This record gives sequence, structure tokens and C-alpha cells, in this order.
Amino acid sequence: MQTFAILGSHPTLSLAELAVVTGQKPTQTVGDVAIFDDMNENLEALNAKLGGIQKIGVVIGSVPTWNHADLAEFLVNDLLSESPEGKIHFGTSVYSLGNNSGTENARRNASKLGMEIKSELQKADHPARYVISSSPTLSSVVVTKNHLLERGAEYCFFVSQSEILIGKTVGVQDVDAWAGRDFGRPRRNAKQGMLPPKLARMMVNLSGANVTTSTVMDPFCGSGTILMEAALLGAQALVGSDINAEATADTKENLEWMRNQGMPMPSYKLYPNSAQTVSPNLKPGSIDAIVTETYLGRPRKGTETHREVDDAVSYVANLYREAFSALAPSLRSGASLLIAAPVHTFEGKDIAFDARTILEPLGYTHSPLPYEPVIYRHEGQLVGRRMWRFTRN
Repeated sequence: MQTFAILGSHPTLSLAELAVVTGQKPTQTVGDVAIFDDMNENLEALNAKLGGIQKIGVVIGSVPTWNHADLAEFLVNDLLSESPEGKIHFGTSVYSLGNNSGTENARRNASKLGMEIKSELQKADHPARYVISSSPTLSSVVVTKNHLLERGAEYCFFVSQSEILIGKTVGVQDVDAWAGRDFGRPRRNAKQGMLPPKLARMMVNLSGANVTTSTVMDPFCGSGTILMEAALLGAQALVGSDINAEATADTKENLEWMRNQGMPMPSYKLYPNSAQTVSPNLKPGSIDAIVTETYLGRPRKGTETHREVDDAVSYVANLYREAFSALAPSLRSGASLLIAAPVHTFEGKDIAFDARTILEPLGYTHSPLPYEPVIYRHEGQLVGRRMWRFTRN
């Protein structure tokens, strides 16, 4: 059976996460849409694990062209096959798979189709509510707030040049849970930079580590976002360090907040040490995975000279040599290392160091991610993050 995923704001990063977690790549991708053949996964569990998808579901049929009568009959039968009780809630979303004119036609007619389905359901003595939005696609928030997955369905139409695939959403991002961990946690330090929880989750997944049997370390832990997400993925143990003692105190408060909220929390140790000096506290070979966003450099103002940007890159490159050389004895052979490294934009070009030239002489082997280079950067950002993955020799 075909499945679909609606990707997040950085589609390449989302695809890389999916490929690492499932071992599969899509057969079709257009924009934020990915279609997979024969994905052998529990989609609800997969949806809960991933940070980089908005929706996931199954393809339940296809039609050659948009035909109201055929689509209405098919979807009414599908809704009634669930033997629903009470009012049925349903909605529709239309996505392009490369046929822009066909997509626009489908979007113009989607509301008419929805009202026709509602009418047919009412004729069958099933009260129904058709959920609409100002957008041609329903957001995860709209799907969740209107209980579409519990009381009916969201149907997604994917319009290609040859056919229209009909998808049925199985899971959407738990927006409230993500926002709760981001804005509800007691300690947030915007001045030091905030790693979004979704990105932290994706980084842990991109490491490829079997988290449930791993001790996961973040040697630049900040307020603990990566460690929080590793805990939610079932990490066996956590280790964090930061040169700023206030940061490790923030991490502890956030982890205890999670515990008090009833979220899973393994044993953890936190050290107010730099990445270069924490190793004496660690047993050799005790770390199974490092997942970290290192120091990215001083915040950019946009007025820097090329020389100043080069100097900033060189400073962080030297930090890498010192930190990951010092950390190497603490990692077991075969341990995973996933790093978010800075990528500067200057006059429309990227300026960054090649992490391979630094880490490979230190005893690490580059383990390429799918779709490399995998970069996280919002429009207008002067400093983005490139994801690098290595394995300890």
C-alpha cells in the first residue's frame, strides 16, 4: 500500500529523517509532498517519533481525473464503512504532485465535493460536518481541533499529470505537545539561541543511534532541548555538559519539569564543563551517541566583512578540533556523532568548514546522511546549520 507524508518547513531535512528512520526513500516528491511505496511501518507510531512531518497517511484509491460523482460515492462509502456513531467530521486537502492546473481545478471544486458528501451522509441518516479552512490544505491544528481523525477523516488529494491519488490521514503532528515543550518548559534562554524541539528531535533521529539502548550525550547542552527529545524517544541514559554552569542548571530544571509532567525520564548526569574538559568525568567508551548543536559563533549583524566571517568560521573549526579530540575516548567504538555545524551566508554564498577534514584525522568516519548536504536555515538567516554525521572508529 502506498503511503504519503506532508513534510515540514525544511523538506530535505524531513526526507533525510524519514530515510534514516524507515530506510526508505519516496518514489515521488513535489514540494512538501512525498509518496512512498510499501512502507512497512506503524504510521501512528512513526508519526509520534518524527519531528519533520506535518501529516502521514495511506493512499486508499485513485481516479484519472476530478469527477464529483465518483469521488463523492467513494468517500461516502469509506466514511460509512467505519460504522460511525454520532456526527461525522471530515475535511479535504488538495496538494500538487506536479500538475498545477489540475491542482487549481481540484481546489476550486473541493468545497463543492465536500458539501455533496455531507448531503449524501445526511440522506443516509448520518449528521455530518464538513470542515473547511481559508487554505486549500488543512493544517495539523485544524485537523486536531476538529477531531477529524477520531470522528471521521481528512482526505488528501494529490494531483499529478496522470492521476489523482486519494489519501487518508492517519496522524498529524501534536502541535500542542511541541509548543508545550518549547514554550511551557521553565527555562528558556533566547540570548544564547534556542534550538527548536522539532529540530532537536530530528537530530536525534538523524544520528541513526538505537536510542533505547544508548547513553546519549550533548556536550554543548544549553537548556537541554536535545536531551529532552532523546528522553522522549526512550534513551537509556543522558549526559549533558556546558561551559556555562547556568545552562546545566537550566537543563536540570527542564528535565525535572518533564519528569513532573509525567514524561519519561531516564537517569542523567550533567556537568558544568566545556566539551574540552568534561571527559575526565566520563568512563572511557561509555557514550553511545553524541547529538549536539555546537557553538555557532557570535550572533551576526549583517555588517561583517568577509574576513570577519572567515575568522568566525576558523574559530569554531578550532573548537571542533579541541572538543571532539577530547571527547573521543569517552565514545565507544561504533558510536554515532550527529553535529549541527554553522553555515554562514555572505553575499549570497555559503561559508563554512568541512567537518570531515577536522574529525576524520581524530578517529571519526564520515557517515553521509541521505540527501546531503542537509541544511537547516530559514529565509533571511545569516547563520544556518549543516547536519554532519560521523561514526567513532
